[in-house]
Amino acid sequence: MSDEKLVIGICKQFDDGSQQHFMRLLENFNVEFNEFETPRDASKSLLDGDIDLVGLSGLSAFDLGFSGNSSISGLEISTFLPRREPTLIMVSKDKINHLPRNGKIFADSKLISRQLKRFRPDINVIGKTDLDLNELDLFSIVEKLDELHQNNTIDGYVLERSEWNQFKKKGRRHTLGMRIDNDESKYRFIPPPLRGFSLLISRIGFPKKIFEALNDEQSMISFNVESKLFLELDKDNLLGLNVSTRKISTIARSLNEEGGLISDIMFEKLIALEKSDELKGSIQMVEIIMETLSENGKKTFSLEKKYLPDDDEYRILRILVEEWNKIIELTID
Repeated sequence: MSDEKLVIGICKQFDDGSQQHFMRLLENFNVEFNEFETPRDASKSLLDGDIDLVGLSGLSAFDLGFSGNSSISGLEISTFLPRREPTLIMVSKDKINHLPRNGKIFADSKLISRQLKRFRPDINVIGKTDLDLNELDLFSIVEKLDELHQNNTIDGYVLERSEWNQFKKKGRRHTLGMRIDNDESKYRFIPPPLRGFSLLISRIGFPKKIFEALNDEQSMISFNVESKLFLELDKDNLLGLNVSTRKISTIARSLNEEGGLISDIMFEKLIALEKSDELKGSIQMVEIIMETLSENGKKTFSLEKKYLPDDDEYRILRILVEEWNKIIELTID
């Protein structure tokens, strides 16, 4: 660790919860944080040499031009902090399947609205306009939603997990998860892309070894793949997308639990493969899950891919995008 204090620029406004993540994981390093109005202001200050690093969420970094294929001239992502949980949270007295019939649920996303309708077609999904929330900042919106929930005007509201952690933190809530449960429903809530990332951006040549202990390879793989796909698919705001790395054995067990899609013989072969010398250094698989839905939530269009990090990723992603575009073309109403 360097003895010289490093100055890290972060955003003043909410940035997918990344600021708290940086402060928590870097508390034992010799750093100080400077706040900027926008990510672009922070990156300009970095290019001008006024600060040493910029800490941004994956969303903000992507909006600036960073992805698995691109970056800003003179800058690079030097550290990928471990990814935070990107799942959604529903604040409500009961789980979604036990809410009152025709209940009112707030969701500030067309994708999430459609996912809710898929799970419960009877639910009335309402947005900012319905509740006159368009002029409020995020903190005030969460306060107002909590008030409306407490007085039973609405039956619940959906937040991204980073929003819950930043503005709520307590009270009854339920995770809208990505894994299929064995009971009650097989509907999943695949989140919007690029949630949960915290990235340190530096000028090219910055000594990466300073934060080497914090750099997370799984986070790097997930960001690079998600950002490439999101860019290739024209930043579709109706796209649910999540990329993760999981052990072969975990994926095999999930396939068994999610409807018997894998035989016992194949399951044993996958476990044996994981333990083989050939895969000693590569026991993780990259798992891509993507989906979109029709407006009423009755039709789901989804695609999944699993591959080893050492595989030809460029070819795999190119084929995936081609398959996805064909699916969308064939299913346009």
